[in-house]
Amino acid sequence: MARVATAAAVLAVAAAVTAVAVASTRSPKSLRAAIFTVARKQHSVHYVEQAAAQGLRQTMVSDVAKTRGIQRIAFTLQGKRGRFTVIVVRRIAYLRGNSLALHGYLGFTTGQAATYHGRWISVPPGTARYKDLAASVTLTSFLHDIYPAAPLALVTTTLGGREITGVRGTNRQGGITFQEAVLPDSKLRPLAVSDVDTKHGFVDAVKIGRWNERVRVAAPANAVPISRVTGT
Repeated sequence: MARVATAAAVLAVAAAVTAVAVASTRSPKSLRAAIFTVARKQHSVHYVEQAAAQGLRQTMVSDVAKTRGIQRIAFTLQGKRGRFTVIVVRRIAYLRGNSLALHGYLGFTTGQAATYHGRWISVPPGTARYKDLAASVTLTSFLHDIYPAAPLALVTTTLGGREITGVRGTNRQGGITFQEAVLPDSKLRPLAVSDVDTKHGFVDAVKIGRWNERVRVAAPANAVPISRVTGT
């Protein structure tokens, strides 16, 4: 699912890393290259993302591998709570959510949301909703979605008692261009990511860890094709 809107400690990092540029023996471009070269050699990762934007608060817990992954999303939208899960297996996305998630968040009609509340829906590549649903549900797409673009700068902050130098740039999702900072762990794998766009009140932060654990995800049985859900 495309990132929309984490714990207070990680949000503090978001504020810090957007403010401080530092000198380093690495250039921002070479540090970005080193971080993502190491990350692409990994097999899987666990991440927790929390976000806030325009009346929406969201928590996403994900486990993603090279060809499969799972996201569990809980959100509050205008005081109402919703939740849904997205799975990707062999490039097919599978979606299950409550009626609020299906209608108020994902754009299904009220009738479709009521009918398919709590049921798995399969979404193949090439269909209208696939790109947004499958975003960041595999390791490759997750790394793509946290990749900062030019103009780049080095940033530093202290996290867990350790001073960390990362790289800051821009990113664009959902029509919003924001400042993004990626902080690496001691092995140069992404450890935390922050996104801030003060113009739109957008704050997003991701805590990353548990690299290379096995991701056990299977395609749900009896999933309904999205073409049957939407009638198209």
